[in-house]
Amino acid sequence: MSATDRASRLVVIWTMVVGVTLAGVAFAYKIAGFIFTLSSPDFRGTFDVGVTVYFCVSAAWLCLLVWCLLSGKFKRMERAKYDLLRQEEEYDRLGI
Repeated sequence: MSATDRASRLVVIWTMVVGVTLAGVAFAYKIAGFIFTLSSPDFRGTFDVGVTVYFCVSAAWLCLLVWCLLSGKFKRMERAKYDLLRQEEEYDRLGI
């Protein structure tokens, strides 16, 4: 693995870690807001559907992220680009 590949991989990993952390903080903030709103007597039961949908969508995104990580979707993401560049160089060399 070259230094460029390692650097790219680290950037992707750190971007994901920071993004997931920030999303987690925002999610916790939203859930705390929902809980405080739900506990007030004026809004009791009003946001049950909204919270349920929010949890389902968040769980689906988390499952998608875990699936991508476990199935290797983030490995060699730029391989196709380099394959196309190599193929173009080969065509140029052949005069096609």
